[in-house]
Amino acid sequence: MDKVFVTGANGLLGTNLTLLLLQQGYSVIALVRRKSSFIKPNLDKLTLVEGELLDGEKLKNVTQSCRYLVHIAANTSQNLLKLDDYYEANIQGTENVIQACIHNNIKKLIYVGTANTYGYGSLDEPGSESNPMKHPFTKSLYAMSKKQAQDMVDKASSQLNITSISPTFMLGSYDTKPSSGRIILMALNKRFVFYPSGGKNFVHVCDVAKAIIKAFDIKASGQKFILANENLSYKAFYKKVLSLNKQKTSLIYMPDILLRIIGLLGDCCRSLRIKTDASSANTKALTICNYYSNKKAKNDLNMEFTSIDKAIADSLKYFNQKNKVQ
Repeated sequence: MDKVFVTGANGLLGTNLTLLLLQQGYSVIALVRRKSSFIKPNLDKLTLVEGELLDGEKLKNVTQSCRYLVHIAANTSQNLLKLDDYYEANIQGTENVIQACIHNNIKKLIYVGTANTYGYGSLDEPGSESNPMKHPFTKSLYAMSKKQAQDMVDKASSQLNITSISPTFMLGSYDTKPSSGRIILMALNKRFVFYPSGGKNFVHVCDVAKAIIKAFDIKASGQKFILANENLSYKAFYKKVLSLNKQKTSLIYMPDILLRIIGLLGDCCRSLRIKTDASSANTKALTICNYYSNKKAKNDLNMEFTSIDKAIADSLKYFNQKNKVQ
């Protein structure tokens, strides 16, 4: 079977994608910082390579035998202080991946971006691939860095066959760091959960992994897909979490004005070079309806999406089992 190179293989999406590729018979070369950190390091047809995206020459060497390359790795931290802090991982790393693909004549590059580089919408008119990026994400340093990387990828689509996959908020098993699963941990076995006024779109990580593999067969370069599923308010989302985990927890509304104050305090800390997730852009994002459509993915990739209840249940099962082991 064809060989696939995967960056960011230790993350939520990278782990699920790697396991699915192996299950479907592909051989996988996975770029990781430490081989021992991969959840199942000794699988057949899996080669773990320790390295960094900044090592462009090594990327060219280790991707020589690959037919497909899936670029997932990115710095998703929300506490960095300036846009340049994201440059090495999100922009230079992407450039190095592109150059490795060109050098080795890779058949297909799948670039994994973020839905927040497109404009969100409402329940009645959710955002799509044609919507331009909107505030507050135009002020989010992470989202801005991913937009720069996406623009670079779009430009390179004249030289390579590239498909961009931009997930919304992914949930599921193997969130080892954890990353997006922190939203589950904020409620897991807690007595109180504070929720903001906004909402967002959620998608099962396994659906994103399936979409990536489906995109291998897309012949036209430059295609873009938002991988989205269910639009939920934070209150509705946490009600699902509490019900599925069968826990009695009080939901407490967090007023917008309080989030605004927290954001301003975060801005002050950042001006003093103190790292914090809080910022005006990040807290504003909690008060909007950050909703997207999956119409294009359904039509062009023939995607069938897993229920968000299943995504939440899989995430809960993973974290509950992990807590028992610890």
